[in-house]
Amino acid sequence: MTRKSVRKRVRKELVATYIRSNPTEGYDGMSKRVNASYRRTGDIRLTMRETELTFDVVWEMVGFRDEVDCLDTQD
Repeated sequence: MTRKSVRKRVRKELVATYIRSNPTEGYDGMSKRVNASYRRTGDIRLTMRETELTFDVVWEMVGFRDEVDCLDTQD
């Protein structure tokens, strides 16, 4: 085996180990994190900074998008 092959194999093993020990949180986990942050801060922009998510994602997870959509359909 060349050194490059060995490094590549080791890197793949490290990535696999990291993924096993740090599974992705999925939508539910992300939503819980966003809602907990918003409950604490009461501010969309601060929640965006804390969670490192975009405005659109935070807006939807907090529930404002549903509210605005509901208001748009009532007119």
